[in-house]
This record gives sequence, C-alpha cells and structure tokens, in this order.
Amino acid sequence: MKTIDYYLSLNYEIILRKMTSSEAGTAEPRFIAQIHLVDGLIAEGKTPQEALDNLESVKRLAFELMLKQGKSIPEPEFETETMAVA
Repeated sequence: MKTIDYYLSLNYEIILRKMTSSEAGTAEPRFIAQIHLVDGLIAEGKTPQEALDNLESVKRLAFELMLKQGKSIPEPEFETETMAVA
C-alpha cells in the first residue's frame, strides 16, 4: 500500500496564476496555485510563494483524507520541473 509520504514525494504539475481583481474581490494582488490532476486541489495567497505553501498544506490534508476513505489518488504521468506564471 502506498503511503502519504509516497504521494507527497511525487512531482505534480502546479498551475500558478495571478487572480483578476474581480476574482480576488480586492484591488490587492492574489495568486492561485492549483493541481489540475486532483479535483478541487486549489489554494490562494497574497504572493506566489504563499499560494504554493498553502497548496502544499491543502495537498497533504486532501491526500490524507483520500487515503483514509480508500479513494484513489491520481499520480502524475511524467516527472516535470516546469513552472509557468501567467
């Protein structure tokens, strides 16, 4: 059986983008970090790094819950190091 540490060690593709002011509901910049491979795995932050840090916390909680419930966790097909910011 694969463990939480196994899934956390995988290199999931992360999409990081700046939110529009209407999305953020504020004039201050906000960023979204998301793992498309796992439905609903998304986090935000005031900076790109904060969004990424928040995503790591959300990813751990989501994967722990999925394992506890016996749900399958998708695994990335390719190991990539690419990051794009739009």
